Parts: sequence; structure tokens; C-alpha cells
Amino acid sequence: MESTSAATQTPAATAARQGAQLLELQARILASPLLFSSDTRQAWQFLTKQISKTLYADRVSIWLFSQSDVLQCTDLYQYQLNSHSSGVCLQRSNYPKYFNALKQHALIAAPDATSHPATTEFNDGYLQSTGIRSMLDAVIQSEYGLGGVICVEQVSEQRSWSVDEQHFIAAMASMASTVHTFSRHLQLQREYQLVLERQDMASRNARIGFWEANISSGELWWSPMVYDIFGVDPKQFSPSIELFYQLVHPDDRAMVQQSEQQAQLQGEQNVVHRIVLPDGRLRWVHEVAKWTTPEGSAPARLIGSVQDVTQQQQTSGELQQFFLLSRDILCIANQQNYFERVNTAFSRITGYSEAELLSRPFTAFIHPDDLISTDVEVAEQQQGRVTSGFCNRYQHKEGHYVTLQWSSVLDPVTGKLYASAQDITERLQLERIKNEFVSTVSHELRTPLTSINGALALVNSGCVGTLPPQASQLLQLANNNCQRLTSLIDDLLDIEKLSAGMMQIVLQPQPVVALVQQSVVDNSPYGRDRNIQIQLQSTGCDELLLINVDSLRFSQVMANLLSNAIKFSPDAATVEVKIEQQQQQVRISVTDIGPGIADAFKAAVFQRFSQADSSDTRQKGGTGLGLALSKQLTESMHGSIGFSSSTGAGACFYVDFPLWSGKAAADA
Repeated sequence: MESTSAATQTPAATAARQGAQLLELQARILASPLLFSSDTRQAWQFLTKQISKTLYADRVSIWLFSQSDVLQCTDLYQYQLNSHSSGVCLQRSNYPKYFNALKQHALIAAPDATSHPATTEFNDGYLQSTGIRSMLDAVIQSEYGLGGVICVEQVSEQRSWSVDEQHFIAAMASMASTVHTFSRHLQLQREYQLVLERQDMASRNARIGFWEANISSGELWWSPMVYDIFGVDPKQFSPSIELFYQLVHPDDRAMVQQSEQQAQLQGEQNVVHRIVLPDGRLRWVHEVAKWTTPEGSAPARLIGSVQDVTQQQQTSGELQQFFLLSRDILCIANQQNYFERVNTAFSRITGYSEAELLSRPFTAFIHPDDLISTDVEVAEQQQGRVTSGFCNRYQHKEGHYVTLQWSSVLDPVTGKLYASAQDITERLQLERIKNEFVSTVSHELRTPLTSINGALALVNSGCVGTLPPQASQLLQLANNNCQRLTSLIDDLLDIEKLSAGMMQIVLQPQPVVALVQQSVVDNSPYGRDRNIQIQLQSTGCDELLLINVDSLRFSQVMANLLSNAIKFSPDAATVEVKIEQQQQQVRISVTDIGPGIADAFKAAVFQRFSQADSSDTRQKGGTGLGLALSKQLTESMHGSIGFSSSTGAGACFYVDFPLWSGKAAADA
């Protein structure tokens, strides 16, 4: 090829080449290996540059359809700049005359592009912006018809295209068609290879292999993964139907043969069976195949896949064992309120057989008084809501009732309920006996304690005479412990009343600021001997704010919170009490600067008899019932209680109550 430099010579100043010259250069271009390299971009750049140098053209571009209606510039070579660019697009629908001309003629030679019927549509945009004067376009054919265009353009001056030049560009267009087809085949080959790679990756990840069996000849073809699943070496093992059955577990051979016979009748095979590997190990496989009916000389075949499902089978078996051996009730219920599956524990706890439990709606076993609450729970589950579990009573086959505590979850796909339950009948009976015992003992202890407390107070008052100092000290100690025991019994009785729903709570609108002020006054003496003060902050809080509470029980909650804060505060400290309005509720908080609450103990703070450190509790005093009682009292008055604390940084306990409204007062 000639090496004319763009810096020393321009196409417009050069005489056009003649036919023989063009044929020679055409042959050289077609002989270049760059046209059919794997890098299609390099091929297009080679072609545009050689056409420009051969025809002394200012611009040569190749345009290909990226979509059915979009023609995109794959490469544009500009002679003066010796540069390549790409990316410009033309919409077919915007230039109907030009594309109709391409359909009718394989070549468009436009000495004056601005007036030629096929190219005049480009005047307002493309031609004016680039200064193009003449165009020579040739169609690139594809297997689908019009595949693209080679566009030769002259900028400096108008140019008449010779017949030899038109033949040359037509030959280049034909070559471009071949390159385009070749690039498409390369792309398809790459895509096909990618599909194979993805298929192989999916096959290996899912452990799925593919096979094809010739039923009449007994020949069998396996993909590489099948060899791996069956544990045989493809270099030493040649598969056949006979050898395949030697690998099938003896107990499953009849089942596999039967599935093949059904495939011949129904068209499909679907079977899960075991195989025995050469080293003696067992493996589960799932085979799915389609029967192809013989046509002409083609034999009948089964074409299918095989997947290693050993892990799934083991998991399924373990879940089955868990279902069977669980001591808790496990069951699955459908949307029609029938059990679809129950475990052995269900039959053991209720006395019914599995068939009896499955034959009736589960509502038929439930105590009539528990039907409404059960229906509400089931309805909420079926609507997709998460519930916290519930209890109901199931009638035993012998007639008595057992109490079951349920936990269930809904499968949104099938609408089925998966549930588990524990038999808490005995636990409830023990709790009832315990409560009765505590209540009885508390009542029986209260009367003698009252007498003892009165007698000790009388003696300590000096009414019976002056006592020696040592005796007075011992009597004072006895009196203090008697009061602590009385307080413990009062708390126990209050908790039992709350649990049994027997405590009378009278809710009335009360001014919250006044209530808290009174609690501060009542509990201030408790810390005076250690110089501990209670500081109330209610700045910005309306004194007329009302909450709907029982004033006596509210004072009891505040007394517990304040006494705790004082108890665990260092000497000469200040306990801070705050009243804050938070939107439609009021928060009363009690904050101390004591040792705080350890993270390990936070979950047990509101449990009965909970003590973070028993030795410390003995020093500070207390029974571990105050916070548990406060929680139940607060919730009984429609409030909530909580805390925040860090070890060594004090604690803040708070209660929240909704602001009073007329409706709340009426309900109370």
C-alpha cells in the first residue's frame, strides 16, 4: 500500500486512481489477515483507513444496524486527522428517502450530496455540521437483508465518483458483508461458549448431569458430571444401560425399571433412587427424563438429567426423625382448619390416634371458651401478621382438658400453618398450687406479724419502762426486720392479686405534676440519714396535665422507683426526678448516679425476686419484688415501664402514661 502522509498531501489535491491500480490495491486489502482477526474493531479500522488512502477520500465510515431502526457508526476514519472515532447513530425512520434508496440500489453516488434525492435529507444536520460536499455509499448485506453501509465522503470540494471507484467501493462493501457475517459468527460462538460455561458451572454447582439412552441398543451417553456423581472414571468406564443398572441399589432396580416403562406410556420419567458407588458408598440421585418416540429409522430414546440429592435426602430424613422423635407437639394445618400432618407427641399428649386428629377440624378439639381467641390468632396468622403465641385447651380423648402453649408460622405460598406446642397443664397446676401456698402463708403470717410489730413498737416507745441499751438495740433490730417481713408479705399479696386479676384498681384523671410532687415529699425522709436529696424537674410541663391512674397505686410505683434510686445512690448524692411531655404521653423518670445495672442482669430486672448481686442486696435491703410489682401495676393502669443504664454510670427508670382524654375517663 502507498504511504501518503496526511501532513504533506490531501485527497482533494491528488489525481484519482484508475481501474488497474484500484484492482491491485483491492487485492492487497482482501489478502490482509487483519480482516478476519478475532478483534473485529481492528478489522473495521483497517478497512476504513485503506479505503480512504486508496480513494484519497477525506472521510470513510462503516455503519451497522445496532437495532432494527438504528444505524450506528462502527468506525469513522478521517484522513486529515489520521484518527478513528465511533458511536454516532442515525434513526431509520428520520431518513426514509435515504433508506428507500439503499433498498433499491446497492450503491448511491452523490457528487452533490446537498441536492441528490437520496442524501438531501441530511442537509440540515449531518452535512452542514461536517461540511460534507460529496458522498459515495455502498450497502453492506447481511443474512437478514440490509446490514449496514460503507460511506465515503468528500469535504473539501465536490467530487464526481468514477465507475472504477464505484466498482471498488462495491467490492469493499461485499468484503465488509463477509467481515460482518464473520464477526456475527464470532459473537455467536462467544455467546455459545459462554452458555456452555454457565451451563457447566450450573451443572457442577447443582451437581446435575445429562444423559441419553438408546433403549433398543442399550447404548448410554453421559455428560462429565454424571461420571462424577456415579463415582466412576470416564477413562476406565464405558456407560451402558446394563452397567448403569449394576450401579443402581439392588432394592431400587425394580422401581427404576418401572419408571422407564411408565415413561414409554406417559412420555416422562421422574424417579428418586439410590446408587452404590464403586467404593461401596451410597448416594441418592433424582432422574428426570423425556421419552422420544421413534421416527423412521431413528431409535427410541430417553433424554434426561440426573442430580445428586444425597444431602437433601439426608436432611429430609433428619427432619423426619426430628418430627417423629420430638417431645413437643409438631403439626401442619391447612386453610380449612384440618391438620395435614401431626407427630407422635400429639397423639401421646391428647390420646387420639393420628387418623382421629386428621379426620376432624382442629377446632373440634378446642375448649368452647377458647374458640374465639384461637380463631383470632389463626386469622391474624393467615393475614400475614406475626403473633407472639397463645394458649388454649384441647380435650383429651378421655374427656379432660390439657393446656397447650402454641407457636406457629404461616407459609405465605401454600397458606399452611406450621405449629409447635408444649403441654403446660402440669406447669399451670404447679403454679396454681404455688400461688395458693404463697397467698395462704402470707395471710397466715400477716396476723401474728401485726401483733409482734405492735408489741415491739410499744416496748421500744418506753411505755413498759426504760430498757437497758443492749436490750433496746436488740428490740430495735427485731422491729426493723419485722417491718421488712411485713413489706415482703404486702408485696407478695399485691402481686398475687394482680396475677389473679383480683386487685381493685380505680382509674381517675389525676394531675401528674401534683402526684409526682407528693411522691417526692413522701419518700424524701428515706434518704435523709445519708444526706441524699430528691430533686424534681418539671420545668415547661403544664401543671394541669392529667393522666388516668389509680393515685394510690401510682404512689406505690413511685415509692418503689425512688426507694431503689436512694438505696443504690452514694451518700450525699442527688436523685433526679423529671416530668416530660412527649407528644400524647407523659414520661416520669427517676435517675440515680449509683453503680448501674450490668448487661447480664438487664433481662431479669422486672422478674420476681431478681437481684443483681445477692450480697449487695443484703447490704442494701430489699426483696426483689418492687420492680416486678411496679411493672404489673403500671401496665394495669395502661402505662409502660422501662429503664436505661450502663455499668458504673447509674440508672434511669421511667414510666410512660397516655395523656387523659374524656373517653378514657368514661371507660374507667
